[in-house]
Parts: sequence; C-alpha cells; structure tokens
Amino acid sequence: MCTADLFLGLLAILFPPLPVWVKCGLCSADSVINILLCVLGYIPGLLHSWYIISKFPETYEYETVPQDGERGGRVTYVYVHDQQPQPQPKPSSSAPHPNYGSTTNGASSSAAGPSSGAAAEEGRAPPTYAEAVQGDNKIQTHD
Repeated sequence: MCTADLFLGLLAILFPPLPVWVKCGLCSADSVINILLCVLGYIPGLLHSWYIISKFPETYEYETVPQDGERGGRVTYVYVHDQQPQPQPKPSSSAPHPNYGSTTNGASSSAAGPSSGAAAEEGRAPPTYAEAVQGDNKIQTHD
C-alpha cells in the first residue's frame, strides 16, 4: 500500500463512500453497494470501503532511468553559453519622475492649457472620456 491508499483508508473512517468514489467512480456498482451498506450501518460501509481500497491499489509506474553502463558508458555534456548581455538603457536622472495622474501646482505651463509634446503632458491630469473619444468616427449620442 502506498501513501495515497493509507490516506484514503483514514478518509474512509470519516466518510466511507468517498474513497469508493475515488477508486471506482461516482456511478458504479461498488458506489451503490457502499452507500447501501452505509445506510444499513457505519461498520459495513467502512469495511466495504477498506475492501475496495485494498482491491484496487495505487500503482505508480515509473520509467527506469538507464545507468551509464547500459548506454555504452558514454556521457555527452553540452554547454550552452549566452551571448554578451545587452546593456539596458538607463533613464536619465535629469528628467522628473512622472506623477501618474496627479497634478502639480508648480509653475509649469502645461497645467494651464494644452500643448504638444509628451514632456509637457507629464503634469496634466488624464483626459476625460469625451476628450479621449473626440476624434472617433463612431456614432455617439449625448443622452
């Protein structure tokens, strides 16, 4: 018995049909039998659950890893090296950090009115929905 079967055996003490459902399925004859035995009494349902767990043990089939002698004794190692790492561009320290939607009360002219350029828009609040869809060619109503 493996660890999974031992766990199912302990789980059968709490609720006997559950391990039967795990092993045989929800709509199987063993499931119906176990439910009927549980209706007749706890002990018959528990014993039937333990019987099903022992009848259908978990089998783990692992592939055996061939040893070096079985393959002819040769081992091939492949070393893959990376190319020279590309330097990452560093942000310039002279540019102010973006405020992400907050407005500044400084003396910048971009807060006073619209201007062109991405650098001038750093202090502005995000556009409203009406400003964002102003150039769309979709039919919109103002209801």
